[in-house]
Amino acid sequence: MVKKTGLFLLAISLLLGILFNPSTVAAATFTNPFIYADAPDNDVIRVGGVYYMTSTTMHMNPGVPIMKSYDLVNWEIVNYVYDTYANGDAQNLNNGQNEYGKGSWASSLRYNNGIYYVSFGSNSTGKTYIYQTADIENGPWTSSVLGSYYHDASLLFDNGRVFLVYGVDNISLIELTADAKAIKSGGINQVIIPGSSNIAGSSFIVKAEGAHIQKINGYYYVFLICWPSGSGRTQLTYRSTSLTGGYTGQVSLNDSGIAQGGIVDTPSGSWYAMLFRDSGAVGRMPYLVPVSWSGNWPVFGSGGKAPRTLNMPAEGYPVKKVYASDEFSAASASAELIVNGGFEAADISPWMNNNTAAVAVTAAERYSGSSSVLVSGRQQTGTGLKQDLTGKVTAGTVYMFSAKVKYTTGPATKSFNLDIQNGPSYTGITVLGSATLTRGEWGTIQGTYTLPAGADLSQTFIFVETPYNSAPDAANDLMNFYVDDVSFAATASSEAGLAKVWQWNHNPDNTKWSLTQRPGFMRLTTGKVSTNILDARNTLTQRTFGPKSTGVTALETSGMKDGDYAGLAAFQAKYGFVGVKRSGNSKSIVMVNAGSGSMTEVANVPLSQNRVYLKVVCDYTNQTDKAYFYYSLDGSNWTSAGNTLQMSYTMPHFMGYRFALFNYATKAAGGYADFDYLRLE
Repeated sequence: MVKKTGLFLLAISLLLGILFNPSTVAAATFTNPFIYADAPDNDVIRVGGVYYMTSTTMHMNPGVPIMKSYDLVNWEIVNYVYDTYANGDAQNLNNGQNEYGKGSWASSLRYNNGIYYVSFGSNSTGKTYIYQTADIENGPWTSSVLGSYYHDASLLFDNGRVFLVYGVDNISLIELTADAKAIKSGGINQVIIPGSSNIAGSSFIVKAEGAHIQKINGYYYVFLICWPSGSGRTQLTYRSTSLTGGYTGQVSLNDSGIAQGGIVDTPSGSWYAMLFRDSGAVGRMPYLVPVSWSGNWPVFGSGGKAPRTLNMPAEGYPVKKVYASDEFSAASASAELIVNGGFEAADISPWMNNNTAAVAVTAAERYSGSSSVLVSGRQQTGTGLKQDLTGKVTAGTVYMFSAKVKYTTGPATKSFNLDIQNGPSYTGITVLGSATLTRGEWGTIQGTYTLPAGADLSQTFIFVETPYNSAPDAANDLMNFYVDDVSFAATASSEAGLAKVWQWNHNPDNTKWSLTQRPGFMRLTTGKVSTNILDARNTLTQRTFGPKSTGVTALETSGMKDGDYAGLAAFQAKYGFVGVKRSGNSKSIVMVNAGSGSMTEVANVPLSQNRVYLKVVCDYTNQTDKAYFYYSLDGSNWTSAGNTLQMSYTMPHFMGYRFALFNYATKAAGGYADFDYLRLE
């Protein structure tokens, strides 16, 4: 069946408009949780009349969503901090490795002197990452990497100095450099709240962690969460007039496990806490709790409880959601402009040296594949590796860029730039992005760039360099370095690419998905052989939501190969899916239930047509936590598939269930599946 047209498309558009119309004005009251979906570890700030919030999405990419609101209740995802933060086997689901439940944890969001900062730790790499940008909604972001993992760290900017507060039970403080890019040599590094759990009891399931530090009216407030034995997750508050202490503390809230987060004020002077609650298979859901003040202590909730229904903090703003239907028709995929970006070709062409540098392919170091490029013999900081893009770029177009860089001699850390030059003069140089690298480790320069309307396009090239120094030092500025995996990809417009509601399970293989190979469809092509959906790449997900949510897709299967599975899943460690399996020249509709911990095919129905409709219904009412699966041959008449999945929130994934579109191979790579849409209700 071909793509639907005419009156039917109009009817569907009207229906989706009713279900997910972003212009619908919110009611005067709201009910907690204000997002009935997985959005934990929230950190929220207000800049003028706008609120921004980050959350944990761990092994999903792009990572660390930036959410925006005008009323603290209706949130939309406007950006992500990174596309990928690392590129090892664990992030790429290679060699039996994964980072389920790991990845990026507990981000801290701050705004200081016109710059937005986000920090997070990774249990996968054992490091802490600090990203910064002047434009939180569009980027680009630059990144710095700290060599150690600082658990649940919270950023503090205080009188020109920068700190991280972190840890479990013994809450610690460590000082960063003023640019928040590295640990400050000789700076403060000490425990500031020893035994912070003790104010809540003597026996704990989880000792105090999840630090959020804020300075308000001369007091330093440290908000923590602990979980005493025989009780629920509990919110703690410590305060001091001195950053290094001593701190006194109290239990701020012990209500149904609603805890963990900081506080934020409104333009009118009201205060709210942004906390969350473990809520079964749907995940960890955020709660907005009013805060009053008594004797310079924040008082959470009313009568020791977090209200379930409240007046809106601000009225008149539209309803927004962190999930949405997608017809795969408005976006267009990125177009890669770089040739030989992985340096796997027989020679270095079309790359060349910029000014005095020497460039050569080498197998001595590489980020991926078998080789990279060594840049050596530099006499100026602006010399390096370049590729000519003259005639390939267009004014007004948005480009996504990234490059992997490594150096092995010189200072402990060093900044590197990826630049573009428009026109024949150096005055046309723009730093696309920069990153502070650690000696001996690969680092990533990445972000987005909009080519200005008035740019001189008579000559255009990109190049990698170290920051300009008129009198460069050979050891500190002119070191040799390696470059690998360079990308400069054009999009048709600022709206191009996937909608922000989507995230890939682990790092995607961007060569194996497309919105343009068949316009109006998401094509997923297998790139490796997998044992099941859990180690398959390019599984495309977004949140399920409560109390009940339904996902529907139309799948076209003509490109599937023998041994391929494709379909729609309720995705977590104990997953379930309804889809199509190809065996030799025949196809069948299958329902798989992995609720036992292993993949079990419980239904198999022969399929004699290429197009099939699939539906998953997730019921979280009163933590029922059940998923139901259906298929249809015409999109109207539905048949139950297999049995019911008892969904369960598992710690290995540490995430609520997701709707997931997938296609994976069990015998040979190269097959593809086309998804027409995902419609949510």
